[in-house]
Amino acid sequence: MTRCDRRLILRGLAVTAAATAAGLSARLSASPSSTREEERRLHGPAPWQAADFVGRIGVNVHLAQKGTVYDRYFESSILGAIEDLAVTQIRQGVYSPAPGVTDVLYQRMRALTRMGCRFSVVCNDPSDQYVTTPPSALPRIHELCGGAIDIVEGGNEPALLADPVRNPTLSWRHQRDLHETIRRDLPGSAIAVASPSYVQGNIALARPLAGFVDRSNLHPYPGMEHPETGGPGRLSGFREAMVPVCGTVESIITETGYHTALATASAHLPVSEEIRARYTPRLLLFAYLAGMRRTYLYELRSSFGRGPADPESAFGLLTHEGAPTAAYRAVKRLIALFSGPRGPAGVPARERPRLLQLATVGDHRDVQAAAFRRGDGAVLLPLWLGVPGWDPATRTTRPPVTRRLRLEGADGRNAVTLHRFDDEGGVRTEPVVLERGAGAIEISDRLTVLELAA
Repeated sequence: MTRCDRRLILRGLAVTAAATAAGLSARLSASPSSTREEERRLHGPAPWQAADFVGRIGVNVHLAQKGTVYDRYFESSILGAIEDLAVTQIRQGVYSPAPGVTDVLYQRMRALTRMGCRFSVVCNDPSDQYVTTPPSALPRIHELCGGAIDIVEGGNEPALLADPVRNPTLSWRHQRDLHETIRRDLPGSAIAVASPSYVQGNIALARPLAGFVDRSNLHPYPGMEHPETGGPGRLSGFREAMVPVCGTVESIITETGYHTALATASAHLPVSEEIRARYTPRLLLFAYLAGMRRTYLYELRSSFGRGPADPESAFGLLTHEGAPTAAYRAVKRLIALFSGPRGPAGVPARERPRLLQLATVGDHRDVQAAAFRRGDGAVLLPLWLGVPGWDPATRTTRPPVTRRLRLEGADGRNAVTLHRFDDEGGVRTEPVVLERGAGAIEISDRLTVLELAA
């Protein structure tokens, strides 16, 4: 073997009542350039639960903005898209209940609650130039949402720099009062309190919030960079920047994603629709494996239709006109694959067949991988190369980078299938041909998911 020749191993154990806790393990020997943080992530719990991954995927919506696509097409488009995607985590701003003003907002949120959705709700502080959500309103808001609030956030990207003397204190006091209100008035709700989503230079002005937050709140937009980047857009950099504010609490991502406004002159740089479809499933998986408690994509449907130079018109999984993008299709198929067949959860654990050791052998530089147990007993092994597919200089899509790995150890008792994602949001499924327990697979910077049926 060369220095970079490594094995990614699934060790299968008999899944019986006595051995359920043992489960499966997934191990990736990190390449010489890997950091300790990467090694911990790649060696992480084994296996992850596919349902837990799906349950941490969310989308941003704007149900209260009158005259927008979220207002005009809530029943005809927004509800249907959320159901079609099978996303259950929704991020939405909330406001003091005022009859005739907020009735429609809370009616819509209850409609989503009846579909099984849960909410992260944004409560802006008095420094916001548009609207403030007083902490005292939270018990009533919780009731109006049908009790479906999982997370309460401080202000959305508070502009502390706009008034460096006044605004940091307003934000701090508001966060303190949010936390105290939740603990005092909703003690049995298990609601997590997230920090304001401070960004850029505002972070340095934020006062320490330790004791008033359960989660640090990140907006790690990668821009033109790939999800696993070690550059300026790296996820770990956003997380570390919030440690002086929140301490070492767990993190959530309440906004992230890519836009496709290729003619923009904005510093927030674009990617093509093909690359967004290639990157978005990787972004969701990478964030999960990095320990993010939630990841909310921005946004469900593009709020504006101002043309190819406007990033705010090009973030949506649905276009401003309501058409599904390639990224929409990729997210839908990712969730469907990790959710498994509809209907009963599958055979009881004690009846599932034994999964023998399975290994991928070869050059694992830049390989990202983890094992997930699905509800029907199948094991999923997402594999991809964490390398860039976008040329920022020419703003063009690069052809996929491919690599061949050997598959060893399977003995035929479990069917092995490959699911290959493409740049149009499609997935091609094909069986893995094994001879005497061995074969070969090709992976690339497009997501590939290896499935071992129960």
